Amino acid sequence: MSLRTLNIEVRKNLHCANVFLQFDQNLTETEFLKINVEENALKLRGLSTETNIDVTKYFTIEAKTMSNLTVEECNASFRLSINNIQKEAKADQRRKQIFAPQLLEGTAATLCCANCECILINEQQFNKIREFPTGTVDMGQFFCHHGPSFDNILVPQTNDLFYGFEFIVLNYKTLETATKYKEGHIYCKRCLQYLGWTMFSDKAAKLWTDTLHFQIENKKQDIFYKHPTPLTSQLLQRIIKDATVDMEPLLTQIQFSKIVLQSTFPNRKYKYVLLQILEKELCVLRNETPLALGGVNNNNVLQVELEPYKSFKLLYRLIEDESEESKSTVLLNYWQQDISISTMQISPTLFSNLLGELDENSLLLPEVYRFTQDDFQLSYIFYKN
Repeated sequence: MSLRTLNIEVRKNLHCANVFLQFDQNLTETEFLKINVEENALKLRGLSTETNIDVTKYFTIEAKTMSNLTVEECNASFRLSINNIQKEAKADQRRKQIFAPQLLEGTAATLCCANCECILINEQQFNKIREFPTGTVDMGQFFCHHGPSFDNILVPQTNDLFYGFEFIVLNYKTLETATKYKEGHIYCKRCLQYLGWTMFSDKAAKLWTDTLHFQIENKKQDIFYKHPTPLTSQLLQRIIKDATVDMEPLLTQIQFSKIVLQSTFPNRKYKYVLLQILEKELCVLRNETPLALGGVNNNNVLQVELEPYKSFKLLYRLIEDESEESKSTVLLNYWQQDISISTMQISPTLFSNLLGELDENSLLLPEVYRFTQDDFQLSYIFYKN
């Protein structure tokens, strides 16, 4: 039996740490496992191996404070009281994420399908590149005047490119001949990859950028700048950013903690994830690679190197059942009708990646902590500080 993953939630204000261990086999099937808690280390001992988890760089453990021990299948967890917690390096709050396209205004570019390289728009110069407002912000933040409808303002002209988080909006006429249209959804005409859908009575097209790339002077280029933060973390950070109130000083800490993520799949079926963000900057110490893959030294002791991460801790629930009488649909309707809960559309690729990451990270927790009574699951999205 070997330790696979280790996650330690460090809660500075409470001077405690929650330790979650995941092993490569069911703990009820093992013959022997002993957990020793020392001032500067956690030591796990089985019949043939020993694992040493050094925490010297991060905190010291108070003697005999192990509590809340839980053992379930491949998981074990417990709580420790800690002291001498090392201060974290302060992140530069001035840094901004780059969501703008790499393409500069006035530059001619060819837009291609990322799957089959089919040319969707050939050598077009985009003279106006502007951010497209999201559904979670007031339109007045983007426009100083408007009529009774925003439709005419938001429809791009043939040489315009509007953009948002992982999507672009173009005039549909510019790519009509290179795409296939069905029930408001757009597919590549050659490989039938799902690209997006039409808006504003088929005058505009909203396309997911993970299905596209530019060619500029015969060089392939991603639509957006590459960012070191994983896209799933960027998504949650964008949700927090869009929902944060900047107006009144007393309201700056208020933000939407719930959101409905919606995605349309190539079969034109909808899927939803209900997210409730519980914590957005939880400090977690964890191993970067599965420990069961190796790392044992000559003394048959596995030395664990911990790395500091930040994480979103959240509850989530997938909803696919669209029958009117299902409990899931009733819950979805309740969330959608709540004016304090926003809805955001994301690409099917990002939706699947996010759900896969949530499902995988949920397994880090014992089942008793993993599920709620209303069928939500507890999980993490990790990112570097």
